[in-house]
Amino acid sequence: ELFVLDAPKVEDLNPAQEKLWAHNGGLEATGLSELLDRVAGKFGNHKIQRYVQDEHYWPERSYRLSNNLLQKEDKDWAHSRPRPVQLLPKPETIEVTAPIPDYPPMNFRYKGKLHKVAKADGPERIEQEWWLQQGLHRDYYYLEDEEGCRYWVFRLGHYDTEVKVQWYLHGFFA
Repeated sequence: ELFVLDAPKVEDLNPAQEKLWAHNGGLEATGLSELLDRVAGKFGNHKIQRYVQDEHYWPERSYRLSNNLLQKEDKDWAHSRPRPVQLLPKPETIEVTAPIPDYPPMNFRYKGKLHKVAKADGPERIEQEWWLQQGLHRDYYYLEDEEGCRYWVFRLGHYDTEVKVQWYLHGFFA
């Protein structure tokens, strides 16, 4: 699930706010209901969305918009591998310098800015869903640049094929 909140002004935390998350009341919790009512009153109901897990391998297909906030989930979210807080709606092409065949990038260029990789983990291979479409697999890497920003990037395909290998940025970690 994703909740994006811009905070142009912040104040000290009131300890009473911590009680909102202190118990497992979930969506039935009074405090959470009051918060959602305030957000809906200020910004409109269309700004509140809840996502539930959908049974697909590819990250952009692994969730769907829930019809209502009280809908029960069929199954729990998988926590076997970390996933970014912000997943891009469509992966964006990046330029990468990487040793081959299965090493993570040493650096990458995104929107004109060069990011030098300080830490990396991967690959995590996610195969194409053959019953939906044919195509190449993705090898995902978790990258942290020298500034401490963390990214989720993937390579589409292998270097040993005749198809040109392309790299994409797919998400940002907190």
